[in-house]
Amino acid sequence: MENTFFEAPEYPVLDRFKNSAILFLKYSVALLATVFFIKLLEYTYIVIKGNIPNGFFLLALKSLFFDVVFVLKCLPVLYLPFLLFFFSLKVKKQIYVAAGIIFSIYILVYLLLLKYFFTALVPLGSDFYGYSYADIKQTVSAGLSIDVLSVIIFILPFVFLWFVLKLSAKIKTFNYRIAVGVFAVSMVLLYFNVSSLPSQAGFKKDFDYNVAINKEAFFFENSYAYFFDNEPNVDIYAANYFEDGADGNNALRPQMKYVNSAYPFLREENTLEVLGNFFNVDSTAAKPNVVFIQVEGLGRAFSGPNAYLGSFTPFLDQLKGRSLYFENFLAAQGRTFASLPSILGSLPFFDKGYNELGSRMPKAFTTLSLLKHNGYHSSFLMSTDVAFDNEGLFIRSQGVDQLISKANFSEFPAAHNSYWGYPDLDLMKKAIGFYAKLPNNRPFVSYIQTISMHTPYKVPEMDRYYDLMESQMNKLGFDEGQKAAHRSYKDQYATIMYSDEALKYFFQEFAKLPAYRNTIFIITGDHRLPEIPMSTKIDRYHVPLIIYSPMLKRSASIRSISSHLDVAPSLLKFLSTHYKVSTPELVTWVGTGLDTVRQFRNIHRYPLKQTVSDLIDYVSGEYFLNGQTLFSIGDNFDLQPMQDDNRRNQLLGEFNQYKSQNNQVTQTLKLLPDSIYKKFRP
Repeated sequence: MENTFFEAPEYPVLDRFKNSAILFLKYSVALLATVFFIKLLEYTYIVIKGNIPNGFFLLALKSLFFDVVFVLKCLPVLYLPFLLFFFSLKVKKQIYVAAGIIFSIYILVYLLLLKYFFTALVPLGSDFYGYSYADIKQTVSAGLSIDVLSVIIFILPFVFLWFVLKLSAKIKTFNYRIAVGVFAVSMVLLYFNVSSLPSQAGFKKDFDYNVAINKEAFFFENSYAYFFDNEPNVDIYAANYFEDGADGNNALRPQMKYVNSAYPFLREENTLEVLGNFFNVDSTAAKPNVVFIQVEGLGRAFSGPNAYLGSFTPFLDQLKGRSLYFENFLAAQGRTFASLPSILGSLPFFDKGYNELGSRMPKAFTTLSLLKHNGYHSSFLMSTDVAFDNEGLFIRSQGVDQLISKANFSEFPAAHNSYWGYPDLDLMKKAIGFYAKLPNNRPFVSYIQTISMHTPYKVPEMDRYYDLMESQMNKLGFDEGQKAAHRSYKDQYATIMYSDEALKYFFQEFAKLPAYRNTIFIITGDHRLPEIPMSTKIDRYHVPLIIYSPMLKRSASIRSISSHLDVAPSLLKFLSTHYKVSTPELVTWVGTGLDTVRQFRNIHRYPLKQTVSDLIDYVSGEYFLNGQTLFSIGDNFDLQPMQDDNRRNQLLGEFNQYKSQNNQVTQTLKLLPDSIYKKFRP
């Protein structure tokens, strides 16, 4: 009878409940002690890696308090399986093992989330639910690294837990009243949904906050919000746009209200606000910073979910799960020449591109100029020659406060300066240094334009990226035939992986800056690089759009079609609606705003300019016109040729209407009346 434990009928059921609660509370001391022990290991790891937050000691004390709160909230949940074991097992040693297993599962989840943080330097939250199985597998594979310190941190907590469990069972000071009191506190914390996370307002840097928080608390509180505080996925366009048009097209159509025939693109601004549902909006807070990152040659063919060439951007794939990710997104141009006017200003193409007009460029509204008008510091960072494609003229016409180009990279090795300029990692280092010096009391808008994913596809340490390419092909499960095909373009794939790593560096370092928590990042490609053969006529335009911010309250993968031409209208509508950014009532946007419906569809009409001289591509609803050839568009921009003269003629008519407006503005250069521009000039 020595090994028996609380056998009936000596102890009535109520007494067994009391004893189970007392014993569970004793074992919970071991759990709490292990959580503190892990925190000690976590901070040791951070110190060794050199990422020491400000006010480290006070930060540690503050975080321990919230660790206690989270453990208390977890106790009722953990008690339920313990109670089942308690009533079903007879031997005291078995109860000890059951408690150890329950708490070990808790600790395992904690350590896995901690490992994610060590890799990404941000905690994993509800963004987890934005991943598919393939995303998770690739993210884990990309971030998996094993060193002696990681192994120690992963093993020691389990040893510590099981050892302290033995000691905690011998505590004699606990009684039933104490157990009831502890459970009562736990239930109150759960009932009132008391946060287990400190307020971010108490931390100077977002990185400090990320270090301080309990990673498991962050994950589960964000998960709760994701499933229970989430708005429904409502089609907000349905009541505001024309239904099935007279043309018979099932795509919903925005109504353009043009106001002056002398200015063919001047119309009422009627963009719908669609981004606010995804953000933690605080209209009393400071205006958010905005950072655009235009990645040279970044195409969906080799980046993100369902990339038909396989994804060679592991970091962006990871970031995608924490972002608004637009899978079926279009560049407005097949080369870089029109990217800045399209992304920043939703501008028409004119004859050979807006920039080609040089000093004759008419006054225009862009994100840079309008935010500068609203008190933002504005900047543009590039590592190439500012004169190429007349980009310098365009950027300066927007009144930017600071323009950094190839001429400003003297601190980097001269050998890095290629035909085009300095590589992406140098650019990202330059950018981090620049942002670190910006004043904290003024919002900023900035645009980064990369170059490395461009011919000749040569970057520093090229052999290293050849090896990473090989490793990525193995992770993707390529057979020998697929590997051989990709090796034919090994310079391109190696450079893609280099640029992806440069972006990873940028976000890891930016996360340490005070501005990080209040910044919106907009990442897209200017076009899909053409040096790897394309699969369809629309493939060159198929790029990702990633909107990432610590301000996001939920992530989403969006399959409805949007384009570069929709970015400026939606971003400015969001800022004007929620942050009192002053914007004009009359605009010249060609785009009508992002569509955030998650299902595949297209409510837009777009001209797509393939090269400086070729304007032959047009998208309308779920149809694509290339020259005189009509295609139907499927998810992931699968194209199927069609023989439908009525539909083809409809798209030709729409396209000709745009060309007529474009020809008129090319000849007259009347884009925007001076009287309107002067009210919002930078």
